[in-house]
Amino acid sequence: MGQISGTLVGMVVAFLITFLILMFGGSIHEDLIPPEIVADFLSRPDLELKLAVVGTVMYPPYLGMQLGFGAQGSTILMFLAWGTGGLIAGALSREIIPGVFAAIFAVIIGAFLMWLLIFFISTTDFMAIFGGTSMLLLQFVLEGAIYPAIAAVVGSLLGSGVTRER
Repeated sequence: MGQISGTLVGMVVAFLITFLILMFGGSIHEDLIPPEIVADFLSRPDLELKLAVVGTVMYPPYLGMQLGFGAQGSTILMFLAWGTGGLIAGALSREIIPGVFAAIFAVIIGAFLMWLLIFFISTTDFMAIFGGTSMLLLQFVLEGAIYPAIAAVVGSLLGSGVTRER
């Protein structure tokens, strides 16, 4: 049960941290997040488009290049968010191996959810989900999940190492 809750809470924490930092990004130093990404986030009127910008920060770099907005490369915010999400996932799992798996599953589940969000934003044809454009988008999201998975695993090692029973 700890691994499942760690996976879900870790993913939500990572996305929530990114969303909040982008929301109040005007007063944050540009080394953490470039001002262009914050301006792009704040200029989007719909929540779906704001979440798509969050996805480009969370799964760089190809997703932002494909969409034409958001982050075009890795940011420190991505490592910070996924490291914290992995820390929470590992802490809730309370063991090292389940904590690592919880962190990796959080990144992968978040990638699939981001793929579905962007797919449904870009088209209304549900049957195109197995089309070439959709599969290319899925490839970009999963390739962008490599560095977040590393950051989440490092965070989960710390979180599960601290909370495991001795």
